[in-house]
Amino acid sequence: MCGRYANFLAEQDLIDHFAIATVADDARLLPPNWNVAPTQLVPIVAPGRAEDDDQGRRLEAAKWGLVPSWAKDPGIGARMINARSETVADKPSFRTAFAKRRCIVPASGYFEWHTEDGVKTPYWIHPADDAPLAFAGLYEFWKDKALGDDAPWLVSTTIVTTAARDEMRDLHDRQPVMLVPEGVDAWLDRDSDQGTLFDVIAAPAPDLTWHQVAKAVGNPRHNDPSTIEPVE
Repeated sequence: MCGRYANFLAEQDLIDHFAIATVADDARLLPPNWNVAPTQLVPIVAPGRAEDDDQGRRLEAAKWGLVPSWAKDPGIGARMINARSETVADKPSFRTAFAKRRCIVPASGYFEWHTEDGVKTPYWIHPADDAPLAFAGLYEFWKDKALGDDAPWLVSTTIVTTAARDEMRDLHDRQPVMLVPEGVDAWLDRDSDQGTLFDVIAAPAPDLTWHQVAKAVGNPRHNDPSTIEPVE
């Protein structure tokens, strides 16, 4: 799974790396986050809106934890931070977003806990070249119908995960789907068919490296550069 990550990338780096045309005001207000926790606001990269004639990719803010449009309570999002690639096309919570609302969740890297002999040890996993990391994501819009038509829209997101591969299996049995630039293009293309999307999910991830970090990362209030510093 992916239950904690970090995004301390500068806005201009995101714009340049993901060819972003528009930055929403709420995304501009998001500070660097060294310990992103579920239900927090995070930046996402989404394709241009069809009703706006696809005016290029946009950077927006979304709540981490997908809230399906049919949900009665947004609290369901706390249980929807990840979408398993094996069931994403069929599970009611995700299938519509998988078909119509795919996004990129940018990150500097992510944290994973390795369990051995009952002891959990956290690791910081990131691209070997420190380039921005592109998680395959989904996003949704939700409105509280009890508040009527004037209720604000809630934008939420989830990170797609897959079975761990190669050396990553030594740390955990799952990993987020991490896309190379060609995969980003296909994932955000509204015309990509399901076969293409599953090819993107199965494609090799960027080269990664990792090291052990302090267990304080388990507390989201521990949020500064020391979060990713190596420990013996």
